[in-house]
Amino acid sequence: MRKLFIALIAMAASLPQAAQAQERWATEFWNPKPQPDDLILPMPCGAAMVFRPVPTPLGQGLLADRPAMLGQADATTNYSEFLRQSFIAGPFQGANTAAPPRYYIGKYEVTRDQYSAITSETCPTPATAGRLPQADIAWHEAVGFTLRYSAWLARNARDALPMRDDARAFVRLPTEDEWEFAARGGAAVSEADFSARVFPMPEGMQRHVWFQGTRSSGGRVRPIGMLEPNPLGIFDILGNVAEWVLEPYRLNRVGRPHGQAGGMVARGGDFLTPEDQIRSSLRIELPPLDRNGEALRLRSLGFRPVLALVATSSDQRPAQLRAAFEAEAQSRGSASEDPARLLEVLKNDTPDPALRQGIDRVGAALRTAQRERNDQEMQTIKSEIRNAAEIGRQFVLAQGFGELLSIFARFQAEVVQAQRTLAEDQGRIAAATQAEVQAALRRQQERTQQNTDTMARIEAALRAQAERQPARAQELAASYMHAVLSVGRNADRLRIADAANVVQQELQAQNRQNMPELARIAARHMVAVSNGNPPSREQALADLTAVMQPPASPPPSRR
Repeated sequence: MRKLFIALIAMAASLPQAAQAQERWATEFWNPKPQPDDLILPMPCGAAMVFRPVPTPLGQGLLADRPAMLGQADATTNYSEFLRQSFIAGPFQGANTAAPPRYYIGKYEVTRDQYSAITSETCPTPATAGRLPQADIAWHEAVGFTLRYSAWLARNARDALPMRDDARAFVRLPTEDEWEFAARGGAAVSEADFSARVFPMPEGMQRHVWFQGTRSSGGRVRPIGMLEPNPLGIFDILGNVAEWVLEPYRLNRVGRPHGQAGGMVARGGDFLTPEDQIRSSLRIELPPLDRNGEALRLRSLGFRPVLALVATSSDQRPAQLRAAFEAEAQSRGSASEDPARLLEVLKNDTPDPALRQGIDRVGAALRTAQRERNDQEMQTIKSEIRNAAEIGRQFVLAQGFGELLSIFARFQAEVVQAQRTLAEDQGRIAAATQAEVQAALRRQQERTQQNTDTMARIEAALRAQAERQPARAQELAASYMHAVLSVGRNADRLRIADAANVVQQELQAQNRQNMPELARIAARHMVAVSNGNPPSREQALADLTAVMQPPASPPPSRR
């Protein structure tokens, strides 16, 4: 393996002279469906590659990461794809401080022309056939591509690379967790949609995925970007060609990876996968060599890269990470309150090396258990904040129902008056026109009567609903205050604020109108309770109502 990477580095240092700056290819060959927040990086030969941001809303702290339940419960595949909790964190900051961290994944599968631009001695001429994904590629060749591309970017497009602290991005294959988190839609979808077999496909799978059969792929690979993307704007991540990922295959031992590392992993299915087998959790183990001892290459297997960053991105980072680890591990005030710290004191007083090692193992287990409890508490607080925000939204809507009814009544009165005016005009016209016109006017009157009857039915339904709203509003108000008091009395204010920050980022990523602000208000009320200063019911409900009121019109300017 060491010799392989030495050879790859040597190749990266000697990219062909033909791979110099040239006129950029037409967009259709490397980004057929541009999106405003695409990250575009140049390539040799005038080519380019597009990456999509994958936001990972996180709490505060250098060691913060995001839990994600990956896999799928299915009796036939549980040994490989059973549900397991993983954790993920993007290394790059967003466009502003309020935006969540993110990582970047290839918007499309790497094409034949893009692969050739990095690996061939001469530059390819972009063509339609070159838009097909690069398949028939071994795992080590995909890794070699990412290394050579990273080297070229470092020498030729350094300023285009995202960075943090002193470190700039490099290109590599995605981990399984990065791939699956992005394939499911990440934070851009609800928890229910994230846990489904595939990301939301309102118009059906064949609008998003090239799978087996005449209704879809017709048994052949297709050019990139012809179908619709997933909620993160990523194309063909399911179907078309399966995709190599970075780490080796592991079995699933009832919710955690098994200890044995196996062959290489392909994700996502391909154009030969039946429709009913396409799923975000689909993972296939493949050997590195075929039966002839040659590197395994399949016409249905390609790859897409990610942009990554070293975790210790500056000289100061290790010391900061040590401090963050100790702060999280020692979350209690004194040794008498924290069993892990008490064990540390006992270890320092114990001369027996074997006993000291045993104390270390017990201490590590205790710290791990404490971290798991903290993670669970954070998830609970996040769920309660989301729940309170949703209750608040329903309360405001229930409060506004009476106003909606009055608006409808005014509209109905205006329609009735217009109908009377029309009837009067029709009467005058009918007296002076022929029988055909009179018949047309009678038909118009019949349609007008039908509209009147329809509006009457709508009004009756609205009034019946309005009669139920006061009681409904009172129930929602009580539920909201219960949620606020429950969390505020049992959770630390800093944890509430941290969880609220993550929830707001998630709701913004999902484009939930008004919900981020409602979550902020709910968390503020919970923090007030935690501080011993709970808001009155009237004030809390007034805060919620103010969120969804339109802004007041500015006064007219005086000249």
